Amino acid sequence: MNKKHFKLLIINIFFLNSSILNGYQEFFNKNHIDSKIEKLWSPAKHSIETSISMLKESPIELYFIGSETYNVLYYAFNKKKTPLIDELLQLYLKTLPYIKKEKNYHIFHLSEDREKSEISLEKPIYIWSNKDGDEELISSAQFLFVVSFAINKIVSIPLLKRTKTMNLFLKSFQPILSSHYKRWIIGVKEKGGEKAFGSFSRRGWGCKDNQENYIYARTLNQMIGELGEESYHGATYCNVIADPSLLIISGVGYYLAGLDNLQNTYTIPQKKALTTFFIKSINILKQRFKENTLQDSKNKTISILSFQEGYWFGHPDYYYSDYNNLNFPTEKEKKSNLSIGIDVNHASRVIYLLEMLEENKNKFHLKFPSQNEMEMFTNSFFYNVFNQNYEKPLFKNFMNGSNGWFRVNYSSEKGYGYPPYKVGSEGALLGGYPRLAKYNKELEDVFIQLFKKLNSNKKEDRAFIHQFYEKSLWTEGKEREVYQFYEKRLSKKSSVYLINFYSSLI
Repeated sequence: MNKKHFKLLIINIFFLNSSILNGYQEFFNKNHIDSKIEKLWSPAKHSIETSISMLKESPIELYFIGSETYNVLYYAFNKKKTPLIDELLQLYLKTLPYIKKEKNYHIFHLSEDREKSEISLEKPIYIWSNKDGDEELISSAQFLFVVSFAINKIVSIPLLKRTKTMNLFLKSFQPILSSHYKRWIIGVKEKGGEKAFGSFSRRGWGCKDNQENYIYARTLNQMIGELGEESYHGATYCNVIADPSLLIISGVGYYLAGLDNLQNTYTIPQKKALTTFFIKSINILKQRFKENTLQDSKNKTISILSFQEGYWFGHPDYYYSDYNNLNFPTEKEKKSNLSIGIDVNHASRVIYLLEMLEENKNKFHLKFPSQNEMEMFTNSFFYNVFNQNYEKPLFKNFMNGSNGWFRVNYSSEKGYGYPPYKVGSEGALLGGYPRLAKYNKELEDVFIQLFKKLNSNKKEDRAFIHQFYEKSLWTEGKEREVYQFYEKRLSKKSSVYLINFYSSLI
């Protein structure tokens, strides 16, 4: 091939790829997606404000404040929508009146004869606690992950371009993040004591260590090290690295990488210990990702990357993960498999982790994840979870491709559960998965089809969405309609759903 023809080939490839990219963007411009997000923001914001007002009753609301705004915050920073960024930051600042500075801390299962113990601390801590003084760890971890992400993005903005709200946010939340991450990762010391106690336990799961001791009062640093050695026993899931850990590790990654730019104005307490913990955790987590292959519909071999497959086997949430019947399961219909993967909804925390590393790994001299590994993880979602039906796009409930029931009779609530395709399809739209389309362009078509159906006037489209997306779970033994996407006046819950999906598309 001569140089002239080679140049023409390169130019044609460039314009072909550009036209694909522009065509994708053109679809959303034509459908005024930014305007749709703006209209949805008002009722969604009201929903978050309601959650904030309920913090006086329970810190569990932090979970929803964080999880229901993350995609919108990601979108706002990505699109440089400063007014929307400030509105979100102002919402987060409204949680501050509900935080306490305490000199006592409740640690569960610290003693053999009591469920929880109260210890007097050497130094006071920041904590959102309930009326009993207990911390909702998963809720605080979810919320502070979002706070850490926000700080990471704010400090990348030149000082003179930051708003007053951004500066207030940095000043207000830096000591709160330090207090929480130090407590969770390094631990707290009792007044006059030497030993550091942590907030992590597997005692409630019946797990023991190699000395036949129940696992309790671990720091996250200690627990991650033990999980890396898979030193717990009692059930397969005893050695799983679960959601709170993933959220804290991802959050501390954003925190350290972001505040590294503020060395002249802010010193990170225990920076060296936190950095050592973070790098150790990523090296352990990296071992939980496994490369495998599968055959697509054309018998082509596809490389995929799975995460902690099989680790959740035996956990009550997954008892019926291979029961695919649409009738509510009975006790005798328990059916799971040894390679069960995490459900698609909760696997969004894996996306948080990978996105954080992709943006910041160079600051920690890490190589994981590579571009190829991100593509393989996306392939795992595309081929294992997506049903390969572009006319009726649905997503299986579990990342390994299982599509049974999830959380049957959860928390002793009889008749509760997610049937096939429900927790998977909801999680796929709300969990940030559309952002993976940059690693597999075929995903764009899938989410474009769902966008069209959610905005369609066709009876068949609305019937499909009603059956699989508006009816998202069972309660009291009956299928329940949770969302109403075609109403002129959308409910707060439906608005939150749509704004999270739309904002993850760009």
